Amino acid sequence: MVKTDIRVEPDISEDEAPRFNTRRLVRWVAILTIGILAVLAIWQEPLYAWP
Repeated sequence: MVKTDIRVEPDISEDEAPRFNTRRLVRWVAILTIGILAVLAIWQEPLYAWP
């Protein structure tokens, strides 16, 4: 029986590893943008002012 649930890490040295991950950067920019917009929206119209 072959074990297929074992994950084998690729043989990549530290010099060959990617240092800049575009997907991670885009994710962080999106999270920060949404967070800043949410804070600005709350400051413009505070939640406690709603009827």
